[in-house]
Amino acid sequence: MAASPNQPAESGQGQHTIPTWRRQLTEAFTQRLALKGTALLLAIVLWFIVTAKEPNQDLVDVQFAPQLDSSLVLKDPPPTIHALVVGTPQELLKLFAHPLVIKRQIAANSPDTVVVDLATSDVELPAGVDAIVRGVEPRSVTLRFESTSSRIIPVRSAVQVVADSLHPSPPVAVRLEPDRVEVSGPRQRVLGMEYVVTVHVAIPANDSLPHLVDIDTTRLGLRVRPSQVKVHLVPSAPATASAASPTKS
Repeated sequence: MAASPNQPAESGQGQHTIPTWRRQLTEAFTQRLALKGTALLLAIVLWFIVTAKEPNQDLVDVQFAPQLDSSLVLKDPPPTIHALVVGTPQELLKLFAHPLVIKRQIAANSPDTVVVDLATSDVELPAGVDAIVRGVEPRSVTLRFESTSSRIIPVRSAVQVVADSLHPSPPVAVRLEPDRVEVSGPRQRVLGMEYVVTVHVAIPANDSLPHLVDIDTTRLGLRVRPSQVKVHLVPSAPATASAASPTKS
């Protein structure tokens, strides 16, 4: 059977179509590579420039640092706090080196459990960081303090210096060593203590030896360390002439 006159033409057309398609695809990936690479590089740089200036928002860790009185001791570590911060990626990146902080003063007479409300204004931004705090989570934290505490308070002398009429001595003063002790116990009671006192003892004025004297803990209800102090009798400083007589006008 004789072939149709159109068949050679169609066969030739198919042979030209396939190489043309492949050639165009190859040219798209191989020709003008330098120009295409430059355009791609410029597009990437432009994208970075636009992205760096466009504000973003991110959740950032916040350090909670309550300013506690020396009589307050936290039972648990401060909770984790997050802040929603809006700023450019460059500004947000600075917060990794200089974290956000919330400071809050806690009074000494606070109860054993305190609920502290938090606001965006409480978050302190580091110097040189241009950003805005939009939110804080959680909105409040609960602080629990130990019911007992300790503090250092002064010791006052209740020692009576007895003068010897037969062997008079120069005026003496009482010096305590140490002059401050640590008291421990219920926090509110410790907080109310301003000082402790030695027991009442009498020491001759001409006695130059140190004496161990107990701290009076009667009805104190607190632990005192140390429970004794050394008492020294030292010559008192003589009064100056200006202090002894008033200045004439």
